Amino acid sequence: MGIFENLLELRLSHPVISSSLKQQFLQEVFHTNLSLDEIENTDRAYQAFFTRFHSLREAAANRHRAIDSCTFADFFWVVKLLRNNHEPRRDLEKAVAERLDKDINHASLESVFLDFAASVWSLLIIGRSTAYNSYDDPVVWEASTFLHPGLNNQQPNLINTVFPSPSFLDPVKLPQSFTAANLEKIGGIQVLWTDNLADHLLLRDDDTKVMLFHHVSALRLLFFPSKLPVRDLADETIRSLALLIPPTLGAASPWFEQQQREHHLDSEAGRCDRLNSSERQIDKFHYWRERLVLLKRTYDDAEPKNLSQLWWDDRKKTQWFTFWVAVLVFIMTVFFGVIQSVASIVQAWASVKSLKAQD
Repeated sequence: MGIFENLLELRLSHPVISSSLKQQFLQEVFHTNLSLDEIENTDRAYQAFFTRFHSLREAAANRHRAIDSCTFADFFWVVKLLRNNHEPRRDLEKAVAERLDKDINHASLESVFLDFAASVWSLLIIGRSTAYNSYDDPVVWEASTFLHPGLNNQQPNLINTVFPSPSFLDPVKLPQSFTAANLEKIGGIQVLWTDNLADHLLLRDDDTKVMLFHHVSALRLLFFPSKLPVRDLADETIRSLALLIPPTLGAASPWFEQQQREHHLDSEAGRCDRLNSSERQIDKFHYWRERLVLLKRTYDDAEPKNLSQLWWDDRKKTQWFTFWVAVLVFIMTVFFGVIQSVASIVQAWASVKSLKAQD
């Protein structure tokens, strides 16, 4: 209990490094009961989440220096307020302002602190200037808006605003070959990793880049123990990653392992359960349906720009086979033509030498 009390007394600028501190942090934020063994055995996975937490804290401190004078006890109290109280932002700000009533100039501190805590708990990036990745677009949480829809509430809320219901059902097919690796190898669509759930599956830079959210470990903690309807969002996000990053023989694919090493990703993003043909149907996706349809269309419309993409592009197998057979025939024709030419030159040279010898 002593370690737990010490964590509550620590300032937010203190690094959460030890397994015991991580266990207490996750228990307070996500209301989980993870054991120390579970934390230690999946340290690489949760390390991505804690890296995100400290990056968000630094961004919040840049907006208001007093953030770093607040304690983890303050932070946990605000997260609990967000999780259990269904009130519009303006009312939550008043409660936070009362909590943070300290001998410091905290004008607007409650607003920055609320954005920070909501960003950590919801896995969105909320509030102006809180994005520390140039590709992440912060979500604006209006004063009259609720954070989540609650159990039976129909009031305007941020979650439903960011993730609206799809307006159509496109009969697009999502085959096994529709993977993030093939998006890069065949479609020339670069994968960028984001810490903002709102940017998941968004196309950028004239449809040449796609954003993927990788914090699967946090998604599993966030909504699954919750009774809120938005827990379905977490499940669907994980399934979208299973679609695009399928494991190989139960382990992460070589493509993802390389990405994980280069970008320090949540390792669990590459170990989601592989989807069967029924689970890959587009009507099984609600929150991400429109973005998946747009991504699939962009991928299908992409034309190979180099020999490497031509080699890997077997989306239309008959055309692929015909093209490469033609290339092989052309190479063989050139090859044998060169051999024949060389043989003719050698033969002519031998004839000339023979005539000179007779003279």
